[in-house]
Amino acid sequence: MVVPKTMSNRSRDLIELLAGIGIVLLVVFIGGFLRLRADLTSEQRYTLKPQTHELIETLDDAVFVKVYLAGDLPADLRRLAQATRELLDEMRVPAPQKLQYTFVDPSADPNDKERKKIYGELEQQGLRYSSIRVREKDGFSEKIVFPGALVTYKGKTLALQLLKTQLRTPDADMVNRSINNLEFELSSTIRQLTRTDRPKVAFLEGHGELAPIQVQDITTLLNEQYDVSRVAIGGQLNSLSDRPEGARFRVNRYDALVVAKPDSVFPQKDQYVIDQFIMNGGKVLWLLDVMNANLDSLRTQQFSIATAMELGLDEMLFAYGVRINKDLLLDKNCAPIEIYTTPYGNQPKLERFPWYFEPVLVPQSGHPVVSNIDPVHTRFVSSMDTIGTDSVRKTILLTTSQYNRVFKNPARIALNVVELDMGLGKAGTPAPVAVLLEGPFRSAFADRLAPNFLAQDNIGYREQGRPTAQIVISDGDVIANRVDAAKGMYYMLGFDRYAGAKIYGNRELLMNAMNYLLDDRGLISLRSRAITLRQLDPARIGSERTFWQVLNVVAPALLSILAGLAFHLVRRRKYARAS
Repeated sequence: MVVPKTMSNRSRDLIELLAGIGIVLLVVFIGGFLRLRADLTSEQRYTLKPQTHELIETLDDAVFVKVYLAGDLPADLRRLAQATRELLDEMRVPAPQKLQYTFVDPSADPNDKERKKIYGELEQQGLRYSSIRVREKDGFSEKIVFPGALVTYKGKTLALQLLKTQLRTPDADMVNRSINNLEFELSSTIRQLTRTDRPKVAFLEGHGELAPIQVQDITTLLNEQYDVSRVAIGGQLNSLSDRPEGARFRVNRYDALVVAKPDSVFPQKDQYVIDQFIMNGGKVLWLLDVMNANLDSLRTQQFSIATAMELGLDEMLFAYGVRINKDLLLDKNCAPIEIYTTPYGNQPKLERFPWYFEPVLVPQSGHPVVSNIDPVHTRFVSSMDTIGTDSVRKTILLTTSQYNRVFKNPARIALNVVELDMGLGKAGTPAPVAVLLEGPFRSAFADRLAPNFLAQDNIGYREQGRPTAQIVISDGDVIANRVDAAKGMYYMLGFDRYAGAKIYGNRELLMNAMNYLLDDRGLISLRSRAITLRQLDPARIGSERTFWQVLNVVAPALLSILAGLAFHLVRRRKYARAS
């Protein structure tokens, strides 16, 4: 801006000030009509996946989200509320009219009776409450919050629990995890509301598989996206598929089958039904123990002998491209166990040791099924080999660490293994324990069936299968949630009783596996976002605490003083020349 020379210095300064204020106001005014976003985080935590934008843009009607995170909340839940608001704002960018939201305080009503009525209605709709202790002048009081939302689309409403925990009192780590999964959880809920056809998943039973309560956690989780049921084959040809009139081959009743830790032999008829289910495009998640090892026998004696179980599945799996070896793996990277040791006085002493028979698998592969999940807890797991089959692609998903050892069949399991040198300090080759098989499989019954059997009208035998996928994990306990029989309750899959919290990634592994098998690749990409929670280094906090405190207090003041002196010198020199 050019200022006439005839003006006084004071007038020129005033005009420049007013011009600067005017420019700032103009920029602010124009900025009110623009939405500029720049995500400068290394992991792009504030950038939505393309699948989320596509989901919103393709909606036929508006989605309304009512979030019950408002009012007087503790700091952690305020962070969750703010993160939810930011996510909803970002999701509205491609189509603002298709996503509406509001934040509600369920405890706003001063009438205690009305508040309880609202709480009851929210619980009936599927939301769980959390109990927060609030410090007051005369002690503590309990505050009830509902860290969740109700998502409505075309008159249908689903409850979305924003804080994923079984504990009534939330902690900071659980809030951080919930914030990381917000995009997945909200997108998944919208997909459930808008999806017209839900894939069907069946848990196989009839061969000693895990009881419903032992897989209740993953069943509940799967039910959010799929129609889950249980099925027994019982030698019936039509148990997994039907043959429509005039059709050459059979049509599957289910999209995926889960075989969770069977302990008895599969009859030939059942093997054939499963084989043809796979040949007709069915997906299978195998979770198998081939050794009869368990901890129950160690409660009454100090050791047991694990021997191979005959399930009748070896030839089938071999034909599909994988073999589970009759052995047990010990791993230096393992879960702990508590054992009573030498009594101290009159009291038995309970000590914690590494239990090598329960390897904790740290995912190393970048495959979407295992990408960015927590370590997976296993129990009495066996090694695996892949078999050369031209049409099937094999991908190793999980392995033990390189510090492992193999116990061949029969394997002696003893509690005193925690006190012995098992040679786990020497690095070796990681052993595969989970394999993904993809491609068109050849029937395990090829060249084995009698011509008169194949000639029957209802058979519809297919020798060369349609392209499909299977995942084989050599541990049946990887899907089993902990059960408290006395209380009749179960714990979240991945819950560790010693830590008192969920620390393992078993449920994420299994959900990713099912999403992948059923081609829900968009859901996997949302779940596997790598958002780093950067924490301060405790050691540096202790050693450098004084330095950073002084720096934060003194540096701003010193910079302000230096800037003031520099400005004064510049003005003094400028006006000295002018005079």
